[in-house]
Amino acid sequence: MIEVDLIKKHGKKALGMSEHAHAPRTWRERAGEILLEIGIIVFAVTLSIWLHSWQEHRHSRARERQFLVGLRQDLGHDIAELRGDSLLYVRQLQSMRYLREVSAATFNQDSLKAHRWVLTSGIWFIPNNSRFEGLKSSGSLAILESDTLLSRMLTYYERTTMNLTNNSKMYAETMNQTTLPFLTENLDPKGTNWVQVLQARPMQNVLLRDAAVRNVLGFYHGTAQEARVLRHAIGEYLKE
Repeated sequence: MIEVDLIKKHGKKALGMSEHAHAPRTWRERAGEILLEIGIIVFAVTLSIWLHSWQEHRHSRARERQFLVGLRQDLGHDIAELRGDSLLYVRQLQSMRYLREVSAATFNQDSLKAHRWVLTSGIWFIPNNSRFEGLKSSGSLAILESDTLLSRMLTYYERTTMNLTNNSKMYAETMNQTTLPFLTENLDPKGTNWVQVLQARPMQNVLLRDAAVRNVLGFYHGTAQEARVLRHAIGEYLKE
């Protein structure tokens, strides 16, 4: 490295070891030269450290930008998934209302097919968090210069999305654990007794869980809003 050569060259001069040195002089006579050589050595070392730090900083900023651009795309996918799942939960409310009010007079096979999916289907949110988790597991979160941005990311991925996933998954699993055994035990193999099964008290209790669905919807809406705010903040940070 150039700074090593400079240190060797000027270090020898400072110590009076130059191959072409003139007649020996006293330290007092050579004081100015010694100080100059020491200054050159200090400057070379300082410049080397600064260049290394600058290169490291430049590399970190490039990694930060690459990460944030990708994370912004991940949040866009999250927002689309959150919107789609929310619409399905709204449809679930509508289907639950139809199924709990069905009677022999209003029963219709086509309508039943359009609404009975809520009894056997589960919907829960799975965030696009592999990029964030990868940076976190590598111990590289420090490449993010903005503490505010980092704090928002940690809140979104380690609290908000986890709460939504846990609540939506718990609701879906509870529905399946309740309805599937009841349908298996009580529904005629040919499906001729749907009205009786739907009007039974255990099934009516399941179909009256509007509050639970709305609770999950609240988590969805809150998460979507937080994702939009975080995505906008990243865009502002990147000047995009």
